[in-house]
Amino acid sequence: MSSSGDSNVTNRRRRSTMWEHFKEIPNQEKAECLYCGALIGCASGQGTSSMHHHLARCKEYPYADAGKRQRSASSQVVGGSSSSSPWKFDQDASRKDLAIMFILSEFPFKLVEHEGFHRFVNRIQPKFLIPSRNTLRHDCYDLYMEERSKLKKYFSETSPRVCLTTDTWTSCQNLSYMCLTAHFVDADWKLQKKILNFCQISGHSAEIIGKAIEKCLTDWGIHSVFSITVDNASSNDLGVQYLKKILNSWNSLLLRGELLHMRCYDHILSLIVRDGLKDINNSIPTRLRKFKACVELENIESKSLVCLDVETRWNSTYLMLESALKFEKAFSNMEFRDSKYAQELSKGKGLPISEDWNYARRFLPFLKLFFDTTIKVSGSSYVTSNNMAKDVYGIYMMIERYRGNEEQSLQEMAQRMKTKFHKYFGNVNNINLTLFIACILDP
Repeated sequence: MSSSGDSNVTNRRRRSTMWEHFKEIPNQEKAECLYCGALIGCASGQGTSSMHHHLARCKEYPYADAGKRQRSASSQVVGGSSSSSPWKFDQDASRKDLAIMFILSEFPFKLVEHEGFHRFVNRIQPKFLIPSRNTLRHDCYDLYMEERSKLKKYFSETSPRVCLTTDTWTSCQNLSYMCLTAHFVDADWKLQKKILNFCQISGHSAEIIGKAIEKCLTDWGIHSVFSITVDNASSNDLGVQYLKKILNSWNSLLLRGELLHMRCYDHILSLIVRDGLKDINNSIPTRLRKFKACVELENIESKSLVCLDVETRWNSTYLMLESALKFEKAFSNMEFRDSKYAQELSKGKGLPISEDWNYARRFLPFLKLFFDTTIKVSGSSYVTSNNMAKDVYGIYMMIERYRGNEEQSLQEMAQRMKTKFHKYFGNVNNINLTLFIACILDP
């Protein structure tokens, strides 16, 4: 009976994952660490806690650093303190991590009730009680309120001078929305970006936009504003003037608000390029299935397909032309294999000919400069103002170069761009001086 009892104890012991890191020493009630060779007591009824403690401090354990990083990351998310003690399951902390995962990944709440998700979670941690979609929704909202309270406290205690960016748009349901974001440098000299508000508004008038921003700043307790960046709609100009009066009444603006209004450089680039592209013929196929077949027939080695042009995003024109040039032969093949393709394009300016393709090749490097600059200045995780002045006049020099091009169509395109460029950058008094100051002070 004694032998049978010992066997049962051994089997129970060996079910623990700790035995993946230790080897039992027969007849000694000790276990040898597979990494450093240390002998750890494992007497009957003692459990595996001693092994847990040893593994946490074993210098030869190859995953020791990863374990410390994981515990450190968990403590940061949960708000606990880092410790070398064995990990213990925490239902509340796990629910919070689940909410964070759904927020970061933008998963639909219904996923939490899916059978496959339940099987996966039960496999890795059977103790975790999976919340319903409604409970998860409440957890996400509670997390938002918790983070909001922390940020409000930070603004109250440190009063950083923030730069605001805002945008408004109308959804396909004809509803108007506004987003307001604050950018500031924290005490550790790190650039921070926080979305303060995403809300529905009743319209796009200057008064509505100005009052919505005023209310948001009041709710957050923000008074020190350095600048506000908006696109070039006339309603935004008037909205900024409204905010300028409000913020001056709070005595919170530098130079009485002379540097407050920052025009969105990205939007100006878009307007310049759109004017330049007005009269350019963009013939593209819409019959995707046959087009793919033509690509295969011509043995074109490219995993991409032609990007479709989007009227409100000029960058899509550049991406469309860049990818279309890879498929020139497929376009030519499609002319003979799809009669409707030829008929449809013949209604407009006709099928693309070799001269069109050559023109696109000469024209694309010019667009690439705008594309690369747009990508660079659109960043929100790094400072962009220090390069703005150099980028502006670099583009102007390129426009001037194309105005002297021997091809008339490129000359006309560059002239249209220059006209639009001068509207926004021709008069230095229309440019926020911060852009020049940032350029000069760039180390």
